Parts: sequence; C-alpha cells; structure tokens
Amino acid sequence: MTALIALMFVLAACCLLLACVDQRKLYWKTGAWQYRNPEANEPSDTAFAVHRASLLIGAVMLLVMGFILKGADNSRYYSTAQVRSVAYAAASELDRGSRTGLGSSYRAGSDVFDAVQEEGNGNVRVRRAGSGKYELTNRKGKNPVCLTVTVDNKLRLGGSDPWSHSISTSVDEGTC
Repeated sequence: MTALIALMFVLAACCLLLACVDQRKLYWKTGAWQYRNPEANEPSDTAFAVHRASLLIGAVMLLVMGFILKGADNSRYYSTAQVRSVAYAAASELDRGSRTGLGSSYRAGSDVFDAVQEEGNGNVRVRRAGSGKYELTNRKGKNPVCLTVTVDNKLRLGGSDPWSHSISTSVDEGTC
C-alpha cells in the first residue's frame, strides 16, 4: 500500500512538472518527430492550454487519491484507545476464567495471547514484558498498553474447592 501511495505522489509531481514546462517546446521535443511536416501539424494555442489544464487536473486528482489512500492506510492500524479496549476486553475474559481441579495447570501466557488474538482480530500484537506483564501494541508496534496478569495459585484448605486459581488483571497506559 505504501508503494501505491508513493506512486500517486510521484505521478502527481511529474504531472505538475510537465504542466510547468512550455507546452510548445514540449511538443517540439517529444511529438513533432512523428510528422513529415511538423509545422503543419503543430497544435493550436487552445490545444496547448487544454493539455496544460488536463495535466494540472490530473496532478490534483492524483494528490487527492494519494491522501485518501494514505488516510485509509493509517486507519488500518489501531489507535491507543482501540488497543486499550482490546486489553480491557482480554482482561475481562481472563478475569472470568478461574481454573479448578487437582493439579490443574493454568498457563497465563497462552491464555493472554489467545484472548488478545480473539478480541483484537489480529490487529494487536502481544509481547511478554516480564513477570505477568504483557505489552500490547498495534500491528506497527505503536500505541503500547500494559496488561498485567496475576495468578493466585494458593491452596485454600477448608473450602469446597481447595485447588482453584484466582486471576486478577490490570491495564495501564504506556509500556510495561
């Protein structure tokens, strides 16, 4: 997409450059060779003006298309608010789950990655940033949000389910 945007701007610059050149000289340098008698086939002043105007209109259209594509390209990447909302949604999904059972294993890391992928639709990247900390960014690696996951694996004697895991999460702005 970036190459297409760059192509639009380069073509617009070429059109502007050609519009600034004397159209009569441009005809004699590029098109007159095609005719046996170039003086008899030389375009009128009106034709040169129309050609210049069409180059200017084409340049403006290419610039507009370039900016539209640039805006569309930038909107593909999540903003900080969108990354934060994915982090909150993943945190809420993790908070809902508490694993029970004798010897049940809880793998917070893989659950975090799964929850973020599910909530972010592939638009959010996750990176481990230490003990229980995960840094979420958009696909460009910008707009970081820190998701902290704490798992309590304590044995609770006297309760109905002594082997339960409690999970708590928090979301903070910026890097971890």
